[in-house]
Amino acid sequence: MSHSRRYREIKEKIADNKHYNLAEAVDFLRNNNPERLKNIKAIKNERKVAVIKEGLPEDILKECQNIKEVELLTVAEVRQKPLQKLLGPKGLYPTKKNGSLTENILEEIKKFQQGEIEVKTDKGGNIHAVIGSCDFSSKQLEENYKIMYDKITELKPTGWKGDFLKNITLSTTMGPGLKILK
Repeated sequence: MSHSRRYREIKEKIADNKHYNLAEAVDFLRNNNPERLKNIKAIKNERKVAVIKEGLPEDILKECQNIKEVELLTVAEVRQKPLQKLLGPKGLYPTKKNGSLTENILEEIKKFQQGEIEVKTDKGGNIHAVIGSCDFSSKQLEENYKIMYDKITELKPTGWKGDFLKNITLSTTMGPGLKILK
């Protein structure tokens, strides 16, 4: 697959086999961002939380028919047949697998409202995570990176020997990646 002219121009500026420190990499990527979508205002989503319990009123069931995206928190023993019929086919009904079925409701609501993100790996064991936008300041991007790095290293199993993270690459959405020093 051939890359665009802008991608190739940026790739030429990157030294082969060089590992950048975090500040250098963030500044380079912010200044050489191939995306032309700058200064777009972030749209803040109002996040709604629904806690399900026994005896769900009919008016709430009617509102649930228009739901496109949902994060429901419920007590594990409670199952609502009408909601299963509405949300199940859309893949929105709460399950333990996606973390929306819980016993500790208050803690989960707090995490949800703070905007907690889920980190997953692909088949090769690579972690793809967003730490921010090029519209963010360098300081904000560095802080987000450090928070993400700390959270991932906390997940290291106790019996793990050797490096938990082998290498780290930072890139923009449409740009080449820079190798980062650990």
